[in-house]
Amino acid sequence: MPDTSEAVKTLDFAKVEALRSHMLLNSTQMAKVLGVSRVTYSKWLKGNPIRKSNDTKAREGLRKLFTILHVHQWPQREVVGMSPDQRFKTLLEFMAEDE
Repeated sequence: MPDTSEAVKTLDFAKVEALRSHMLLNSTQMAKVLGVSRVTYSKWLKGNPIRKSNDTKAREGLRKLFTILHVHQWPQREVVGMSPDQRFKTLLEFMAEDE
């Protein structure tokens, strides 16, 4: 039977991108949530490997996004109507509450 442990450890960036879109984030905002630069995030989307330190940060950011998605039912109607900057500020406030 093949070892699938590596597959479990690898982030599926098609799913990360779907989450980014659902959360109404642009790539720069998603990179900030994941704790990396926009260039690094873009490279991940193209299939470049993730360093272990960045993987840990990214998974923590994703965990927080999933918490906000479920606990706060993101994006609520009033969030959708906000400007992108205000929406991101609100998201960051929710993330800070999760710490």
